[in-house]
Amino acid sequence: MLSHRLDLARRPFVDTRPVNLTAAALAFLVLFLSFVSVRTVGRYLDQSQRTRESIARLRNDVAKEEERKKAAEASLSRVDLSGLSSSVNDANSIALRRAFSWTRFLSRLEVALPEDVRVQTISLQRGKSGVQSVTVLDEAIPVQLTLVSRDPDGLPKTIRALYSSEYFDHPVPETEDAPDKGPGDGRRLTLEVLYVDKGKKS
Repeated sequence: MLSHRLDLARRPFVDTRPVNLTAAALAFLVLFLSFVSVRTVGRYLDQSQRTRESIARLRNDVAKEEERKKAAEASLSRVDLSGLSSSVNDANSIALRRAFSWTRFLSRLEVALPEDVRVQTISLQRGKSGVQSVTVLDEAIPVQLTLVSRDPDGLPKTIRALYSSEYFDHPVPETEDAPDKGPGDGRRLTLEVLYVDKGKKS
C-alpha cells in the first residue's frame, strides 16, 4: 500500500488561480479597450462624415451665390444707367408737381405780374441754373416763365414786380424776342425766377 496516495480533494501542488485571475483581467481590459477603440473610431468616422457633408453643403451654397452674383452682374450690365437716371429725375419731377399747389402759385403770380403781361408757358425746374437767394425762408423752387408783354419796357417792369413780390425772388432774364419774332401781339420774354411758397424773409 502506497504511503502517499493521490488525494483528489486536495489542491494541486501548483496554484494557478492568480494566473487565471490575471489572464481574465487582461482579457477584460483588452475587451474594454477594444470597445473604447471601436467606439472612438465610430465617432471619428461619424464626425468625418458630418464634416464632409457640411463642406459639401458650403460648397453648394458658394456655387449658388456665385451663380446669383453672375446673374446680378449680367442683369446690371443690361441696365441703361443714363436712362435710369433720367427716369429717376422724371419721377422726382412728378413728385415735385404733385406736392406743388398750382392754384396758390397762379394766384400769386397773377398778383405779382404787371397788368400788361400775360403768361404763355410755365415750367417747374429743379436746380437748373445757379439762381440762388439768401432771403429764402424755406426751399425755393426755380420756375421758368415765358411771358408776352405789349409794353416795350415789359421785361424790366416784370423783373421789378417779381422782386417786390413776397413769394418770388431773384428773377433772371434769359431771352427777349422782338415783336416781329414773337407771337405777333407783343414781346416774348423768357426768364427764371425762384418761387418761395412760404414767403421770403422780411
